[in-house]
Amino acid sequence: MAELVDETVVAAQSGKTNMRNYLDNKAKAKTPHYRLFFLASGKMKLVPKSEVRIEYVGVPRLDYERVQELYSKIQSKLIDASDVTTKVEMVLVEGGCFNMGSDKGALLEGPVHKVCLSSFKIEKHEVTQKFFQSVMKTNPSRFVSADLPVESVTWQEANKYCKKTGKRLPTEAEWEFAARGGTTSEYYWGEKFDSSRGNFCDNNCDMNVRVADASDGYKYTAPVGKFPPNPLGIYDMSGNVAEWVADWMDTEQNYYIISPKDNPSGPDRGNASDFDGGANEKVLRGGSWGGGIETLRSAWRKAFFRSYRFENLGFRCAKDI
Repeated sequence: MAELVDETVVAAQSGKTNMRNYLDNKAKAKTPHYRLFFLASGKMKLVPKSEVRIEYVGVPRLDYERVQELYSKIQSKLIDASDVTTKVEMVLVEGGCFNMGSDKGALLEGPVHKVCLSSFKIEKHEVTQKFFQSVMKTNPSRFVSADLPVESVTWQEANKYCKKTGKRLPTEAEWEFAARGGTTSEYYWGEKFDSSRGNFCDNNCDMNVRVADASDGYKYTAPVGKFPPNPLGIYDMSGNVAEWVADWMDTEQNYYIISPKDNPSGPDRGNASDFDGGANEKVLRGGSWGGGIETLRSAWRKAFFRSYRFENLGFRCAKDI
């Protein structure tokens, strides 16, 4: 039995080659070889391609599925047994008024409009896989670790988790108010981007929005709380994973124009079960490890269908007081 090391190796000519070979145009063509590692002898050997028959042996589908199932169970047990010290903490956000949106970004970020909110609480960290799994008994994440934010989670799953824990998803206005933490700049730390403040698509990222001359230290998601908090002491509001919020996105007319000033909760969509297609999408905020630097701005917003599932999308919960 032998193991294929290289698909094709062109072996050097053996014997002497003189000028007559070239003058007579009779030089021998190079012979393609396989480089094979023979298990019995423990040695590697070049064997002419014509003398070898390669059989590619795959893993039977049922065996593969069984291995994947066992691997998933092992990962779940490791998360359950982990000694992650991050707690589910909430930060009090005192009510007040602020200018929501931005006139410097995409059209859907404007116009800037005044919003006033009642006091509420919001979680200090993005929901981790440890806590999501403990409540939902499942973990959809691609990048698995107890202290990483849960991702690849749908809006419905995020909403259900928050309800099960006696909370709710924050409204879009609450999310931006908390993210800004009293600031009025494009980013909560100032007008210019700072690569030390959040997890974004840096020079390790595979996306086409990567920033080639900057690094945040993580190719994908980072453990929650690894970057500096905003002025309210809330972590990862800029980057790591984008976050689902409660609101629908209004693509037919700009909700920011008709939004009530006090405690806006987004466009009314009636019975949500009737709206899985068309222009009915839920808003997400905050940018992610797979997004460009503009997505870490406090006013950045985007929307996807509620059933959308991607490895840069998570959430955190809020609560009335």
